[in-house]
Amino acid sequence: MNELRAQYSKLSDNELLIIVYFESSDYTEEAIKIAKSILDERGLSQPSEEILREAKKYKKTPASDYDVFGDSIFKKGKLKQAVKKRDYLFIGKWLFWFVIFYGVISVYRMGPPALSSNKILAQQTWLPILIIYFLEIAFTIAIFGIIPILFFLIYSLRLSPEQRKEKGLTLFMPKYVFFTYGVSLLIFISLIILPRL
Repeated sequence: MNELRAQYSKLSDNELLIIVYFESSDYTEEAIKIAKSILDERGLSQPSEEILREAKKYKKTPASDYDVFGDSIFKKGKLKQAVKKRDYLFIGKWLFWFVIFYGVISVYRMGPPALSSNKILAQQTWLPILIIYFLEIAFTIAIFGIIPILFFLIYSLRLSPEQRKEKGLTLFMPKYVFFTYGVSLLIFISLIILPRL
């Protein structure tokens, strides 16, 4: 019980209000009692209609807890919680960082620069091996980055233009994603697609 109370103490007022007033059928009696007692401690034993409206709005629009760049998106349990809340922004960020990680792993699998196959590759393309490594990461982001982009689109289309602006989204996605994916896609198109046309 103490563990559950400690866990619930970390939740925002809106999350607790959602548990008590909107999703009580999804929780045990004990969990609802704990959420109510925490709300009592915070002075929200009898929330006004306006506060409940804000909580309902918070329920419909994914939690802003995940909207901060690099805010421990890999913390244990956050992805599961985001999936439960259908927070596509958080899921998209998580997937985008996974794509970048996969790009780095694919470079690592290529082996050290001194490897004979890498030397041959560098001689055939006339590019330094570090540029080849960078291109490998960029191509991975350009190809697999479409998956998190779809999550950003789903998330952003549910928001009004004002909400998108408030959350700092550029063309339906966070600015760092827009820049990274845009540059990677541009490199991929100019070096792979256009020469084949």
